[in-house]
Amino acid sequence: MLSGVRGIEGLDRLDIRLVALLGLALLPIGLIAMVQTYRVISEADRNAEAALTGVTLAAATHERESLLRVRGAAQMASRVVPSLLDDEPECSAELAEFVNAYQSIAFAGFVDLEGDVRCASDGAGTSITNSDVYQDFIERPGPSVHAVVGQISNRSVVVVVEPVVDDGTLLGYVALSVPQQSLDLPSTNDISLSPLRMVTFSVEGNILSSPENREQIDAQLPATRPLDTLPEPEPWSFHSRSVDGLEYFYTVAPLIPGEIYILAIWPDNAIRTAGLTAASAILFPLLMWLVTIGVAYFAVHRLVVRHIRYLRLRIRAFTANRRVLSPQYGTDTPSDLREVIEAFHQMTERIVRDEADLENSLHEKDVLLKEVHHRVKNNLQLIASMMSMQLRKSENPEIHFILRRLQDRVLGLATIHRNLYQASVLSRVNSSQLIEELVTQSVNNSDAHENGVDLRMDVDEVALYPDQAVPLSLLVTETITNALKYVGRPKTGAPWIELTLRAQENGEVRLQVSNSIGEPLSKEVEVSTGLGTQLMNAFSMQLDAENSIDKRDDMFIVTVVFQPSEFAEEP
Repeated sequence: MLSGVRGIEGLDRLDIRLVALLGLALLPIGLIAMVQTYRVISEADRNAEAALTGVTLAAATHERESLLRVRGAAQMASRVVPSLLDDEPECSAELAEFVNAYQSIAFAGFVDLEGDVRCASDGAGTSITNSDVYQDFIERPGPSVHAVVGQISNRSVVVVVEPVVDDGTLLGYVALSVPQQSLDLPSTNDISLSPLRMVTFSVEGNILSSPENREQIDAQLPATRPLDTLPEPEPWSFHSRSVDGLEYFYTVAPLIPGEIYILAIWPDNAIRTAGLTAASAILFPLLMWLVTIGVAYFAVHRLVVRHIRYLRLRIRAFTANRRVLSPQYGTDTPSDLREVIEAFHQMTERIVRDEADLENSLHEKDVLLKEVHHRVKNNLQLIASMMSMQLRKSENPEIHFILRRLQDRVLGLATIHRNLYQASVLSRVNSSQLIEELVTQSVNNSDAHENGVDLRMDVDEVALYPDQAVPLSLLVTETITNALKYVGRPKTGAPWIELTLRAQENGEVRLQVSNSIGEPLSKEVEVSTGLGTQLMNAFSMQLDAENSIDKRDDMFIVTVVFQPSEFAEEP
């Protein structure tokens, strides 16, 4: 009977394997779709970053223009001031008119190298040696921009510094103060393009212009990137956690490269694709892949697997008890599978008929073989009877001995054929029963009992094919006859003959026949022709066996070892 062999949790099923192969075939397409989706999202993010950077630059246009105007005014004032220093009141008056001319400028003044305000639109004569602007200029003379609380105006201002040089001599610097104010953001209908806050700062990291709430500004600045590390020649952007622990998106762009920069603070999701849209775009190929797998599984199971399972049940029923079931299938069964089912039905019917015919033929063959063995046994017994008649008439001891040995061999063959036709299975012979009968028959035909010979037998049941059982039986007959011929009475105890047949652990069979030697038991003429030894060697060769003879002081041993032919056990 066939037993269904199942893999781990049924993974070796046809439908599972087909669906798995189809899934593997479609998997690269799904992966490609996911990769393309990621690329589209990444490209959209990059475009959004560029758009926000553009918004940052556009929003800072007014601030840039204001700062450039103030820088230009400072440069112009630095060229005019040297000619006015001889008359400081006139210089102050000119700077006051200068401030009136520029509404965005709150203060204009000239500071010499000693830190004194020589002339100014307001506060002339004041010393600012303690101011950060003055200290920075003394350390690094040159143009600069600072965000401070004006020492004269007492207002939060952006101070633009421009050095004053006359005939190559540094006289001091012109300082213009511009009040800090919010940037003018361009109007837009898209709220996603409106930053939370925009801040201008100097290359040193000083905030120049921003809304009024400085604490709120500081909380929204990036926690891991100080402002003085942000300036770059080109606009750029980054994600970072702020000082208050929130995630923001920051864009940085130069207002005046190398001097002033602008920082725009955006919500963290300003450039990221909406979660539902991105998830849908990524999960759509996966969903389609799963749907395809599900449809494929349903189709394979509906159109193929269930019909194959029905066919499997029919095959198992036929294998178990040769039961032939009539074909049953629905209108939805594919024509290919209908043909397979019909072909299997026809095949099983033909097999059943052929097996019945074969069984009849085998039965007839068994009957014929048994009859042959029976007739051969009868003929051999008839020949043995004729020899017995001749023995009774023979007076020559040598002829009597030879005929007696020949009769033993013929009776041994008759015994073999009797066992063959009495066996229930002609292809197999029970060697233990056959050997016991042969030994008993040989001993009964001799004078061993009258001479008090002790016979010992220990025979295992070994099943053999007839082509091995026959030479083994003849070999046993010859070895027992030889032992009966040469058995002698030992110095102590009765004479004895021992036969053992053992099945070894390595599969070999070991036959051993031994007899005691000593004083001869019979005074009859024993003719030694050497035929027995030749026959034993011939039968050993037929068995492909190894035989050995061991003669000791008190015993004679013949050992034969052979490998029995393998055969399949019948149920």
